[in-house]
Amino acid sequence: MAQSGYGEIRLFNDFTGEEVQVAANMEHASATGGLWNIGKGFTIKGQNLDQTDAGAAAVEDGLNGQVILTSSATAGGDACFVTTETCFKPSVNAPMAVEARVELAALTARRVFVGFSGTVADAQSTIVSGSTATLTLTESNCVGFLFDSGLTTDVEWHYVHNGGTTTGVTDSTALNSGVAPVATYMDVLRVEVDNNGTARWFINGVLKKTLAGAVSATAVFAGCAGVVSTTTTVGSVTLDYIAVEANRDWTI
Repeated sequence: MAQSGYGEIRLFNDFTGEEVQVAANMEHASATGGLWNIGKGFTIKGQNLDQTDAGAAAVEDGLNGQVILTSSATAGGDACFVTTETCFKPSVNAPMAVEARVELAALTARRVFVGFSGTVADAQSTIVSGSTATLTLTESNCVGFLFDSGLTTDVEWHYVHNGGTTTGVTDSTALNSGVAPVATYMDVLRVEVDNNGTARWFINGVLKKTLAGAVSATAVFAGCAGVVSTTTTVGSVTLDYIAVEANRDWTI
């Protein structure tokens, strides 16, 4: 197949502007979700984004450019994600990476995921969730970081994965990072995936975990970051930036 110099895909949003809302009745929007085009390869998706207490908004005077994602308080499970489309397959697009700099206003009533998911629907809700010390792997193909205020055993970032040759782990104590988010302090989270499904997790520039067969090499993923409400209380997460990196598949 013909090739050119555009072999590396690098999507980056610093959230300095370019928020454009797409009407809820447009193609690909759902009755209970919403769809915003924020440019630079990313959209906003999530459950109950048509509610007035949900969505994405620039942080006034947020240095570098920041966006706050808010999930509605209509019901537990409402969500708001910044995401690409599902268009990255490890076997042909690796090495792949998602990196985001995130801040939590509080460590209660929210579930935050940063990484790759095999599904990010227009009305997407939970990708992975936690309760006490047990994870529920809702999406059959995913890899990334999870913070869930329901994980009362270890209130910290967890390395989650599902769909690879290494069975997805549901005991959260086996996946805890030892790094707890601090309210109003930003962490840099990065997950990388190789062409054989091996994944690496980095927190604040430090390699924390490597796992062979974490995901399927032939599944197709979206890179995303977002928040899910765990109760009838608004959930939020602030992003300083999000980056998604991959190589082009020249075989198509």
